[in-house]
Formats: sequence, C-alpha cells, structure tokens
Amino acid sequence: MSDRIPHRSSETGGPSEADWEAIARFLAGESDPVESAHVRAWLAAHPEDAVLVDAVKAHSVHVERRADITVDTEVALMAVRARLSGEASVDATSDATAHLSVSRGGVPRTVAVRESAPRAWRPWTFAAAAGLAAVAAIAQFRGAGEAAVAREYRTAVGQRDSVRLPDGSTVTLAPGSRLTLAANFGEATREVTLEGAAYFDVKHDEAQPFTVHTSSADIRDIGTAFSVKTAGDGEVAVDVTHGIVALSARRATAAPVELRAGDRGVLAREAVTVRRGTVTPDDVAWTRGQLSYRDASLSEVRADLQRWYGLSLDVPDSALAARTLTASFRGDSAAQVVRVIALALGADAMQQGETVTLRPQGTGATAPR
Repeated sequence: MSDRIPHRSSETGGPSEADWEAIARFLAGESDPVESAHVRAWLAAHPEDAVLVDAVKAHSVHVERRADITVDTEVALMAVRARLSGEASVDATSDATAHLSVSRGGVPRTVAVRESAPRAWRPWTFAAAAGLAAVAAIAQFRGAGEAAVAREYRTAVGQRDSVRLPDGSTVTLAPGSRLTLAANFGEATREVTLEGAAYFDVKHDEAQPFTVHTSSADIRDIGTAFSVKTAGDGEVAVDVTHGIVALSARRATAAPVELRAGDRGVLAREAVTVRRGTVTPDDVAWTRGQLSYRDASLSEVRADLQRWYGLSLDVPDSALAARTLTASFRGDSAAQVVRVIALALGADAMQQGETVTLRPQGTGATAPR
C-alpha cells in the first residue's frame, strides 16, 4: 500500500515515533510486501515497540482460539496506543507555553496558555501493554457465544480508526465518533447507528441492504462507498464515491433521495439538497488526516473542530454564521486552524478555555483574562 518507512518524522526531518497505522496494517495482514519489510526492520530496531505489537498479536490469537471469532488487531492496537498515550500525558511534569486567544481578522493577539508536554513512555509502560492489549481484544468481543448484544466502536478526540465489520464491510471512523452495530447485525439485517463521522466501504449484499442511522437521517445502501458526517444541529452530509445511496430524513414522509457516485446530499431541517457530480477526493480527505472544505457550512466546521481538536465553536452573529468556509488543513495546530478560519471569514476569534467565539471584525472581541 505504501513504501514509506513506518515512522513519522519530526520537524527536523528525523524519525520521531512509529507510524502505528502502518504497523496496525502489518499486524492485520493488510500491508503490501514493501511496507511489511519496512515494518519488520523498524520493529527489529525498536524492541520496545515490538513488545507492544507482540502482546496485541498474542492476545488476538488467544481470543480467536477460545471463540469462533476474528479479532480486529488494528482496533486493539490503536486502542492500546490511545490508552497509553493518555497515560503518558497524565505522567507529564513539564509545561510548555502555547499562544492564541484573540485573532483580529486572522492576525493574532496572543495570550499565553499553559499546556502539558508529555514525557517519553517509561519502560514499565510497555510491561503493562500485554494486559492492556488483552482487555482491548477481549472486551471488543466479550459478548461472543452469548446472547446477541449491540457492539460499539469509539474514537477519542483527534484519533481516527478503521474497523472491519462482521459482514466484511470496512469503516473508517473520524475522531470523536461512535459507531454502534445492531445486536442482530449480519443476521436479519445490517444496521448501524453513527454519532460523528465515518467513511463506509460496504460489501455488496442485495438481500441485506446496509443502513446507517443518525439522529436525523437514514442512509440506505446496497453496496458502495460513501462518507457520512453529522453535526450537533442535526445536519447530515453524505458524499458518495462509488455506487448508489438513498438518503432520507428519519421523521419526514418524503421519499428518499437517490445519490449516485460523485453526488453530495445534505440533510438540514428535514430537507435534502443535492449537488450532482461535485464530490472529489478532497471531500473524503479526512480519512487520510486532512480536513478540506469547499463552501462548507459552519455547522460542519463546528462539528469537525470538536472532533479533531476538542474545541467548541460559537458564532452568535447570524450573518456570520451563514457564511461558508473554503480552506484545507493537514497537521495544523488548533491555533493555526482558528487563525485561518477567522481570516477566511473576515472575523475576530477569541478563545477562552476550549471555546472559540467568532464575531464580525471590529465588534470589540477582547482577550480572556
């Protein structure tokens, strides 16, 4: 799939940490020969990473032998990584100073904000990885062999993850999202409920159409690939990259709207609007870690800021809230993203804690004390 060495580079150009997405693909048996060779070389040179990988692999095999199921090792590995990263942050004792509170039309007026700088993991962290991997793998399937129960997948703020469903379909979950499978998924029906955003690559099955439920919409599919993004106000955006999807409001009586490859459908206030043939790879670039907007509503932007950066966006001015955003971000800090959004919208941005407020330029936004 990729011929890149399995590590992420620091700003100085050297390796800073393992590329866990590449390692997860290797562990799940999804790497091509070139990537597999790079991963093996990386693990040979970094025994502490190899300990974590071996732990997840060992417990996955153990669980599979005890029950007739297939453990998604990628999910288990990323869950372990997320948990360990969180522990490392809690262990941090040194602070770094970050800036950005108020941006005047994209020109920042800075106020210092203290942020914790995580330390490197301690050796005992890796010793605990085996037990944590067992919890991640076993908890994912603890209902196996018992009465059918709903299965749930979650991602933390800023964390993407991929999931292989029991029917062979694959899902890429955006940060801060939750996917719940119906208790009888794959038996009488294929239904899931989504909070947040996800990209679905659905395995074809005419006898059992695949349905995604959100708080305000139903997206029905026979066998295709499409992205679904939800917002707090009930807005749902569907981008179809392959196949055909039917989009409908959950509480409306109108017939579903058919979306074909290249179409974007947006449901807002129980009405669906469609843009035919406008979807490009940029519209699903978030699956590769890039946020790309083309005349996007601030409702969509607000939801993404919450999922990717843990920030709440407040736009009290109705005229400003009606504006759209065209911009692209990849690996940018929260401060940089807020500055660009303010500049693009002609707004002043004020950040206080985890809340960013946008106001029309020159209306008196002041820095938090």
